[in-house]
Formats: sequence, structure tokens, C-alpha cells
Amino acid sequence: MKLTKFNVVSMCLVILVLFILTGRIFDMPIMSDYSWIFVFPLFAYLYYGLTKEHNHFFGFFLIGFSIVEMLKIVFSGNELIGVYGANYLIIATYLSLIIFLVKDLDIKKIFKDFKLPMIVLVVFNAYIIYALNEMILEDPKVETSSLEFVTNVIYNVFIQLVLSLALIHYLYHQTKQSLLLFLASVCIVFSEMVQVAYLFISSEQILEIIYSMLMGLGFYFLYVYIKIRHFDSYKTESPAIV
Repeated sequence: MKLTKFNVVSMCLVILVLFILTGRIFDMPIMSDYSWIFVFPLFAYLYYGLTKEHNHFFGFFLIGFSIVEMLKIVFSGNELIGVYGANYLIIATYLSLIIFLVKDLDIKKIFKDFKLPMIVLVVFNAYIIYALNEMILEDPKVETSSLEFVTNVIYNVFIQLVLSLALIHYLYHQTKQSLLLFLASVCIVFSEMVQVAYLFISSEQILEIIYSMLMGLGFYFLYVYIKIRHFDSYKTESPAIV
């Protein structure tokens, strides 16, 4: 196998994932947490450094995720930066991903061809957001009038929008890359739901492991997506379909 930059970065990602899983399973948070924060910068490098064609909304999602994970771990003792700063930035990263998913859709065609799926998604999302908010309110310290609760509501709305738009994006394009984006969104969104349960209901270690595995699987699908774009961009000079 030719040792390219892409292969080197891929091997580094595999090593980091092994460290993360080892740390999660054997309760070694320093190993897992500090390995975790190096994963996302490598994804950003794969996308910006090793592919010829970039979408800055998708790129901001990767870079923003990198910064968020660093803030949460490095500034874990600082509530202003480690909690509120990270929460606001992650909302911005999901907003960027939403724009990325929407920008190449024909909205009129979407409303014309996918009326029933959109109605189902609206009902499904409303229920999921309600359920997530009820889970948050299980914590007696959280009040509905608090900034923390409002932030979490906005956060939950955005992650559900990401999942719904990723599905619509796949139905609209019907490509392998759009399928990978949808599968990645499913894993990331469900990992966020597990994290809500971990933070506000139960701090069982198994929930943290499930969260990490779902998030890791989601970013594996993103890795495959970036890999396809990387090799496609060297096969043709025409823009790849997202």
C-alpha cells in the first residue's frame, strides 16, 4: 500500500479510536478525553488539506466540532467557557451543517415531491424534542425559564433539523455521498440523545460508552464521505455532487 498523506492520517485516526475505546471501557478518562480532542482536527485536515473541492459550511462544522471538544475538555472547570461557550459554538456548527444540507436543494421541488415525508418528520421531530426536554427537566436544578433550558431547547431543535434535512437531502439526491451524510447524521443525533440521558438522568458509564460509539460511528461515515470526495476530486475536475 502506498503511504500517502491520506493513509497516514487514517492510521492516526485508527490509533486514536483505539485509545478512546480503551479509555472508555477501562475508565481512564484522561486517555480517552485527550485522544478524543485530536480526532476532529484530523477530520478537518482531511477535508481541507487533502481534498481539492471544499464547502466552507461543512468545513466550519468540522472545525467547530474540533474547537467544541477542546473547550469541553481543556476548560472543564470553567463553566463560562467549557459549558456555555461550547454549547453556543456547537449550535453554530449545527446551523452551519443545516445550511450545507439546504443550500443545494430545490425548496419548491421538496415541498412538491416530499409532502408526506415532511409531515411525518414534523410530527416525529415535535415528539422527540418534547421527550428530550422532559428528560432535561428530570434534573431538579433546571428551570424552564433558565438560559440553560432555552439553550438546550434550541440545541435539540437544531439536531433534529440536521437529521430531518439529511434524510430529505438523501431522498432528493439519491447518491452514495448523501446516504453517508444521512447515516452520519443518524449516529451523531442519537449520540446526542444518549448524552442528554447521561447528563440529566443517569451517569451510568454504559451511556457514556454508547455515546462514544455512536459518535465514533457517525464520524466514520463522515470519514468515508471525505474519502470519496478525496479520490473523486483527483479523478475529475468537475464539482462532486454532495
